Amino acid sequence: MSLWDWGQTFLALLFPERCPFCDAISVGGGPCESCTSPDHGESCARDLPEPGNVPCFSPFRYDGEIREAILRFKFRGRRDYASWFGGKIAKELLRRDLSRNAVLTPVPISAGRMRERGYNQSLLLARAAARVLEIPCVELLEKVSENQTQHLLSLEERRKNVRHVYRVKNGKAMQKEIILLDDIVTTGYTLAECAATLREAGLHVRCCAALASAADRDGQAGQEDEKRGKL
Repeated sequence: MSLWDWGQTFLALLFPERCPFCDAISVGGGPCESCTSPDHGESCARDLPEPGNVPCFSPFRYDGEIREAILRFKFRGRRDYASWFGGKIAKELLRRDLSRNAVLTPVPISAGRMRERGYNQSLLLARAAARVLEIPCVELLEKVSENQTQHLLSLEERRKNVRHVYRVKNGKAMQKEIILLDDIVTTGYTLAECAATLREAGLHVRCCAALASAADRDGQAGQEDEKRGKL
């Protein structure tokens, strides 16, 4: 066993994975034996707004117990949920035969948000999904300015707010198609802007993926979640 494997085993003993629904210790992550994976309806496929022009696929609707679990993952430090969540994204992409000869890249967060939270939840999801899919995960984008928080803005303000705040920092995936990944898609403007930024740099975006798709595309759920996340 390698030193890395020993380290992972030690960390698993110290910080065992837990059920995202009842918080009981769960061997292998995901729902424990007492919890069945809740019914959240069918997976979601939707087209992103301009300037994205690519489809976005999600294994879950953003409601009920999944929404509560994502809030804990995003705002309460439950990084151990990433493995199961990422696996669900991977299965969605496999089901649609979208992962061959592709690279996964996450939506970046700002330096300020990274200091506040300590991790980029979209990067954790992308790494977990990439392991299942056996494809690379490469951080192609960076966020270069601290824009306003999206949840405070109207739809039109949101569209303008994400313009020119991302840039390509890494061209390793130049010969591969890109799957852009985020945790939640609501209005779709953030993913659309990231997709457009990659395309302007000469990269080909095959599609986008998100863990969950919010039904209220006016962003009201995001406003409530942001407030709850800071409680």
